[in-house]
Parts: sequence; C-alpha cells; structure tokens
Amino acid sequence: MKQLKTSDPAPRKGGCLRYGATVFFVLGILVYLGMTFTAQTAEEKALRPILLFVSALFVFFIWLMWRPKKQKSRSTPANPDSKSTEDAYLPSEIQVSYINDGHTIYRADDKPLTDDDVEHLREISFAHVQQYYENSPNPKFHRTDEEKMEQVKFYSANSEYIDKLQQDIWLPRLYSFSTIDDAITHAQQALISAQKLLDFCSQTKAGQQYYEDSLLHCHNSQNPDFSFIDRIKDRYTDLTLNYEERKKDFELHQKRQAFLRHADADVLRVIQSNPGILQKNIHKHFDSDLKPTIGTAVSHLVKSGQIKREKQGNSYSLYTK
Repeated sequence: MKQLKTSDPAPRKGGCLRYGATVFFVLGILVYLGMTFTAQTAEEKALRPILLFVSALFVFFIWLMWRPKKQKSRSTPANPDSKSTEDAYLPSEIQVSYINDGHTIYRADDKPLTDDDVEHLREISFAHVQQYYENSPNPKFHRTDEEKMEQVKFYSANSEYIDKLQQDIWLPRLYSFSTIDDAITHAQQALISAQKLLDFCSQTKAGQQYYEDSLLHCHNSQNPDFSFIDRIKDRYTDLTLNYEERKKDFELHQKRQAFLRHADADVLRVIQSNPGILQKNIHKHFDSDLKPTIGTAVSHLVKSGQIKREKQGNSYSLYTK
C-alpha cells in the first residue's frame, strides 16, 4: 500500500562543547598526519599505521557529533476510505492495521480501539472530507468566507418566508403518495414554490447564491453536484407524460402492500397444506402480480422459526415446524 511519509532529517545545531571537541579532534588529526608524513627514523616510520588509525578515529568522532538526527516517520494511508486493510502509525509509533467493512472500522489484531486509534482515525477522516470539498466540482464548496457570511445574513433576515416555501419544495418517495394524482399535485406545488423562492432570492447577490447552493448545487454520496429542482421537474414530466403506465404502477404497488399485511399467514397455510413444497412454486398459489412479495413472506417465516428449509436442487423444500 502506498504511504505518504514525512521523514526529513533535521541537522544538529552546534554547542560550545561540540565546537570545542571538534577543534580538538581537528588539531589532533593535523598533528598525527604531519607526524605520519614527516617521519625520518625507522622508529617513527613504524608508528605510521597507528597514527593513521588514530587520525581516522578522530574523523569518525567528528562525524558522530555532527551527523543529522533521524526523525521517526509517521505513515498515513494514501486512501483512508479503502475497504481493504489500512496501515497507519499511531502517536506511540506502533504500527496498527485497520479494516473498514463499509460500516465499521476495527483493528486487524481484534483488539478494541483505543483513544489514540479514535483520534488518529478522526484526523484521517477530517483530512479526507477536507480533500473531498477542495476537489469537488460543486461551486458551493468554493465560496469565499465573505460570501458564506452574506448568505447567513440573508437567511437570518428572511428565514420565516424562506422556510415556508422550502416546506413545499420537497421530494418524498414516489409511493408514499396514495395516488398518482397526489404525486403530480405535489410536484406542481413544489415547482411553483421554487419559482417564488427564486424570484425572491434573485433580488440580491447573496440571495441568488443562497438559492443556487441550496437547490441547484446539491450533493450526496453518489453525485457531487446535482439540481434538486431538475429532479422535481423530471418526476413531474414522467408522471404526466406516462400517466396511464404510472397509474398502473401505483395500483400494483398498493395491491402488493395490502397483501403483505397478511402474506405471512397466507403463505404459511399453503406450506401446511403442501409439506415439502418448493419455494419457487409457492407463487403459483397466488395472484401472479404478488410473485415478488412471496419471497419476502418466506423470509419472515424462516426468521420467526415457523418454517424450515431444506436444499433441493436449485430451490428449497419448505416444511412447517
């Protein structure tokens, strides 16, 4: 795994003692080298290896005193959100591996997370979020501090009116409406309120930016920059241009939801009457429109312990307990 390291060596600063010792060793080196190369007698020439060794030893001492200090490096994962094992150095300099399963982060050594672990992971998460905002194509993340402050002032001064309109600019789940006509009416009202809010906000620069950042430049985990207003328009267009088809979809959804209220009991009766029935054949005892909901009912019965399943071919035989 690629890691970013910060391990620049820091040079040592000199002190009086270090400077004094250095001068002493330098003088010693000069004296001994001078004696080595000016030896005249046989006794003096025999001392040359010793003098050279002592000179080299003094050079080594000087290097020890002035060599750069080594700083311990702290590694940070290049991709902190990766679902594979993550390696990171904690303040204690003990290497720890983390695993992110998409929901929970835990230590690879199965030990509980310590306060240092939590703090380190928090730092990584914060850095990742900051990098996400800095690299995002969404313009609202690149507003200046002055622009952000002006938006806050604009909203504070007009919050009552803005909140009233934004309550209508909302996009609930499609099948949360009772009928397709209710869904169309809501989309119409949402677009009307959005236009009113746009007209109001367009009177000032801060208001215009507030409208854009709130409704035209939204973001989520799947899309870094999208228009909420366009999504309302798309729903309204789809419901009106495909009215009859969407109406049937609504009726079918309501039919299945009504069946689910008593589906467990109905499916259980079929299994009791047909011990060993294959799961893939149960839907034949019900309306064909209800086929997608049969599997849900079987799962409920298995989890509640009312039936048991035995593998048979590419399906399961079902029995009551």
